[in-house]
Amino acid sequence: MTNLKNYLEAKVNSRGNKNLNYLSSFFSETELSILSEKTISIVGTNGKSSTANNIAMLLGGLDKSYIAFTSPHLYDYEERITAHKDLNLNQYIEYLENFELENNIILGYFESTFLIAAKAFLHNDFDYFICEAGIGGKYDTTSIIQSKTVVLTSIGLDHTDILGNKITDILDQKIYVSNNIETLFVSVLNEDLIEIIKSEYTNYSKSIFLSEYLNSKNISFSKLIFKDLNYYLSLMVVDLLLQDIKYADLTNIKIKEAKGRFEIVNDSPVKIIDGAHNYEGVEILLRNYENKYGHLNTDIFLGFKKGKDINSILNLIIGKTNYNLHLIEDDTFFDQEITKEIGYLLDKYGKNYKIASLEQFKKNKNPSILLGSLYLIGEYKKREL
Repeated sequence: MTNLKNYLEAKVNSRGNKNLNYLSSFFSETELSILSEKTISIVGTNGKSSTANNIAMLLGGLDKSYIAFTSPHLYDYEERITAHKDLNLNQYIEYLENFELENNIILGYFESTFLIAAKAFLHNDFDYFICEAGIGGKYDTTSIIQSKTVVLTSIGLDHTDILGNKITDILDQKIYVSNNIETLFVSVLNEDLIEIIKSEYTNYSKSIFLSEYLNSKNISFSKLIFKDLNYYLSLMVVDLLLQDIKYADLTNIKIKEAKGRFEIVNDSPVKIIDGAHNYEGVEILLRNYENKYGHLNTDIFLGFKKGKDINSILNLIIGKTNYNLHLIEDDTFFDQEITKEIGYLLDKYGKNYKIASLEQFKKNKNPSILLGSLYLIGEYKKREL
């Protein structure tokens, strides 16, 4: 039997097949109907993986069976497919190989892991399939599920070459991960976006907004950090989906936080790693950091995947005087933007910077943040293991 790790490693540089009609034919009509009914689809610019992780922990704490599919992973492919019990995923490779052969196509890494997760969910007859979208939603591989339950975590500018340059375009792409939505759960967004959702996306049975849910629980959301909002969004989803549970029982369930998201890896001096890789994500990270630690003189070590809007992120950081920039040296992680390109922008702004390694981040004696691509955070985690 083929080993899943070897099978996926052969897919790393494959562009895969994005034909949604082809991909949906991997499942029978009955299977697609089950997936639509039992899937919790999670879309948004930031916070998807954390929300998926929270929902999984809450469901598991209530003895509900689940499989959760998230991406990307930090250091091992097995992070992408988690369940409330151990699974032998190798047994599903044959389905993929036969599918590729019969249709004369090559599946990519993302498509392969998603299809395996969904097939494993179906074969084990679990209660819920928690499914994080990849890029966008409308044309994302996961959209073949056409889920009746969709969770929207946040909206910001990312992948604009694919999703569009306007927030409203991106909102549209995210929500239309399914044309079959019965319940749309919405996190705390700005009032303009909330009004757009209420006025223009009216073809669902119900849209449920986290701000209104928190008000009903007498919880003020104005001072909550993003991580807390993700937690309460997850709590709302499970609370209202299951209905027959007590709120107090939900809040007593301990949540194991997702790795690489505002993860404190050292207390003194404080060191934080975070996969924030777009303007909104970095803005949230710095706001949370300053709320917790004040305006410390802090060294920021950063590295980005190619194709990101680095200019807007740099503008955000250099607008603050308490941050010193260190660019992670070239060839540290997969598909890394070369430091020369980032340095060119910083030179243009007259901002000083240094080239640094992950080892220097680890040994640094000052308060420090490592941010950028999740591949960067994953590389750090690999070296720390």
